[in-house]
Amino acid sequence: MISKMVIPNDRWHAVQDLLFREARMIDERRWDDWLALFTEDAEYWVPQQWDQESPKDHVSLFYETVQLLRMRTDRLERDLAPLEWPKTRTNHHLTNILIDDDAHEAGNITANAYLIFAEYRREELRWFSARSTWQLRPHDKSFQIASKRVDLLNADQKTGHLRFAIPF
Repeated sequence: MISKMVIPNDRWHAVQDLLFREARMIDERRWDDWLALFTEDAEYWVPQQWDQESPKDHVSLFYETVQLLRMRTDRLERDLAPLEWPKTRTNHHLTNILIDDDAHEAGNITANAYLIFAEYRREELRWFSARSTWQLRPHDKSFQIASKRVDLLNADQKTGHLRFAIPF
């Protein structure tokens, strides 16, 4: 059940701005800027099962720390990823951004949104849909991402996901 929560406009706009900036940074392949949005101890998780409760009890499509994400993005930009030649172009579309009322401790916020993700490479356009959840911590006058979970609608599809090099 989603409960109605009123938060100050400046906090709502800071959350919305962070999520939209993150999507744009990924689309523009601005990896250093994207990684700077995360806390040093952040986790990035894309489960392989729709109802997966933990990244530790089943294989995941992604389950990475910021350090592993940095290695992945460095590899993408140094042409060391054959999967990424030619480079993938992407568009991330966020909608239905909601802020849960269970995370007001110490100013932390849980944000949820639906994601439509378009990926184009080698004359092939692929579309994906997901539900994304961010755990955000206050940082300066905005927030940083303490964790991000992306639940792909078709995460348990038998084929096709192994080609992902770019994060969601």
